[in-house]
Amino acid sequence: MSASGTPRSEDVPGDAPEHDAEFGLARDFYTFAPESLAQELPDYEVVREVGKGSMGIVYEARDRRNGATVALKILPPSLTLTERALARFLREGRIMSRVRHPDIVGFVDQGRRGRLHWFAMDFVSGTTLEQRLEVGPLPVVTACRIAARVGRALQYAHDHGVVHRDIKPGNLMLRDGDGDDAQQVAITDFGLARETGTGSMTESGAIVGTPMYMAPEVVLGGTQAATTLADVYSLGATLYALVTGEPPFDGPTAQGVLKAVTEQDPRPARRLRADLPVAVEAIVEKAMARDPAHRYGSALELAEDLERFLAGERVLARRAGPLRRAARYCARRPLMTALFAAVLALSIGALWLVGERHDNELRRGIAETERLLALASTSRDEQDRQRTEAERRDFLLQAVARASASIALDHRAPEPWVLRARAQLRLGHLDRAVLDLDQAEKLADAAAPELLMLRIEALRGIADATAQHRLQQDLTSLLALDQSPRTRTLVADHLLDFAAMATRGERRAALDRVEQVLAPVGDDDARAAVARARRLELEGAKEAAVAAMRRALQQHDGNLYVHLQAAAMFDRNDLTAEGAREHELASRLEPGAGAGQPTAPVDLGGLDRFLRDVGTVLHTLDGGAAAGSTPDGGRER
Repeated sequence: MSASGTPRSEDVPGDAPEHDAEFGLARDFYTFAPESLAQELPDYEVVREVGKGSMGIVYEARDRRNGATVALKILPPSLTLTERALARFLREGRIMSRVRHPDIVGFVDQGRRGRLHWFAMDFVSGTTLEQRLEVGPLPVVTACRIAARVGRALQYAHDHGVVHRDIKPGNLMLRDGDGDDAQQVAITDFGLARETGTGSMTESGAIVGTPMYMAPEVVLGGTQAATTLADVYSLGATLYALVTGEPPFDGPTAQGVLKAVTEQDPRPARRLRADLPVAVEAIVEKAMARDPAHRYGSALELAEDLERFLAGERVLARRAGPLRRAARYCARRPLMTALFAAVLALSIGALWLVGERHDNELRRGIAETERLLALASTSRDEQDRQRTEAERRDFLLQAVARASASIALDHRAPEPWVLRARAQLRLGHLDRAVLDLDQAEKLADAAAPELLMLRIEALRGIADATAQHRLQQDLTSLLALDQSPRTRTLVADHLLDFAAMATRGERRAALDRVEQVLAPVGDDDARAAVARARRLELEGAKEAAVAAMRRALQQHDGNLYVHLQAAAMFDRNDLTAEGAREHELASRLEPGAGAGQPTAPVDLGGLDRFLRDVGTVLHTLDGGAAAGSTPDGGRER
C-alpha cells in the first residue's frame, strides 16, 4: 500500500502470504518494533504512527534538537535484507533532498543506525485529496488552482531530473486551515520516483504506480516508459477525479483497470458533472491523451492552460471533434468498420465541412459586427481625420445589417441579437433594441448583467408606462445579480429621477433608498459622488449640494459626466458663471456632449412597489436588516 492507502499494481496481495522477489514473505514485512525507536533514534521523539506502505512506516515525530515536528520514514529491518529495497529507499531520500519546492514535502535529514534506515521530512498537517474526495468533488475553480500548482511543482521536479511516477489524489495533501477556497498543497511519496537518465530499480518491464492514474505507455512498456509525460497524464487523471469525484478508470481488479487504461477512453467528465466548463473538460482530455504526442508537452504547459481558464482567457486545449472521436472508435474495431470506412469517411467529411463552414461564417459575422461598432465609437479615422455623425451612423447601419445576416445564419445564437441591439440603441431605435435584447435573454435562458444594462439604457428613453414598469423590474433584477459600484450608482440615478418627480412622502422614501444603495460605494467613484450631491439638493440642502458637487469636480476633474451634472446643478441654482464654465469644459471634452438627451417622463404609479423591491434586494444582500428593521425599509413601532 502507498502511504495514502491506495493500492498500487505492485502491491496487489495474493490469496496467501506470497514470496516477493524484493521484500520476502508478506508476513515478515513489519518485524520492526516501534517501542525500540527511542533507543535507535535518540534525536527524535515518536508521537504516533501516520501510515505504512510498501516502502516503510511513517511516524509523526519531534526533533529533540530544535523542537520541530517532522515526518519520520523508517525502513523496517526486514526490507533491508534486499539490496533493491534498500537502494530504492535511499534513492527516495536522495531525490527529496534535491527537489526543494514550496509545494513539495521538504527533506530534513537522512541516516542509519545499525540495520535501521530512516529519513525525515517536513510534517504536513492536513488531509490528502483522496480523503477530501470522500466528501464529494471539489469546486471547479479550486480543483483547477490545485492542479495548476501541482503542475508547476512537477515542472520544477522534472527540471531537476526527477519523475514522480505516482501522482494521484492520495499523494497530494491539502494543508490544514486552507479549506476548499485555498490551494496550499504538498506533493508527497517519492517512493516510486526516479532520476531521469538513470536505470530503473524495478525488474525489466515491471509496472509501478497506481492503476487508475497510470499512463497507458507505462502499462504497456513498464517503468522505462515512465517519462515526464506520464506525470502529465497522471495529473490530468487526478484533475478528472477532483472535478467529478470519481477516478477516470475503476474496477474490481488491478488487471481489469490496467486493461481499461490501454483500451478505453474514460467517461466524458461532463456526463458525471453537468456544470463542468467545456474548457476544463478539454484540458483534462488533452492531458489524458493515450498518445503522449497529443498531450501537453510538459507539466508547465498544463499548468499554464489551467491558469488561462482561471483568468477567463481562451485555453489552448480543444475537445476532440466528432471526426476524431469516430476515428478512435474505428481504430479499436478495425474489422467491424472496414466495410463502412469509405462511406463513413465521406459522410463525416461532408458534415464536418458544413459545420465548420457554418461556424466560421458565424464567427466572422460576429467579429465584423464588433469591428463596425468599434469604428462607430471612434471620433477619428485611420488618417486622424474627424469622423462625421453621418459616417458614424453609416457604420451603425452596417453593423445592424451584418448582425441581421448572422441571425439569419443561426437564429439560436444570442451574440448577434445582443450586437444588433447595441447598434439599434446607438441609432436611437430603442423599441427595436429592447426586442432584440428580449430575444437574446430567451436564448440564453437568463439575463446577464451586461444585457440588463443595455436594456435599462433603452427603457430609460422610452416614454410609456409599460417601459417604466419593465425598467423598475430590470433595475431590481440587476441589483440582485450584480452589486458592483456601477450597478449601485445606476439604481441610485433612477431613484433620484423618481424622487425629483415624487410627492414629499414618496421623495423621502426614495432618498432613503438612495442612501442604502450607495452605502458601500465611496466618493472615489465619480457617479456616486454626483449622486450624493443630487440627493442633498433634493433634500433641500442646496448649499451643501453645491459644495459636494464642487468637491466632486476637484476629485474627478476631466470626467465628462461630472462636468455635465455640475453644469446642470449650477444652472438650477442660478450659479450662472460656474454653470457656463462647466458647459464649456464639457464641450471641450466631447463636442456636442452638452446638448443633452431627452428624458422620458417618470411614471410614479409603480414607485412604492419599486422601492419595496429594492428594499427586499438590499435586505437579502446584507444578510438581513439590523435589529428592528423591516425589508420595506421602515421601522417597527
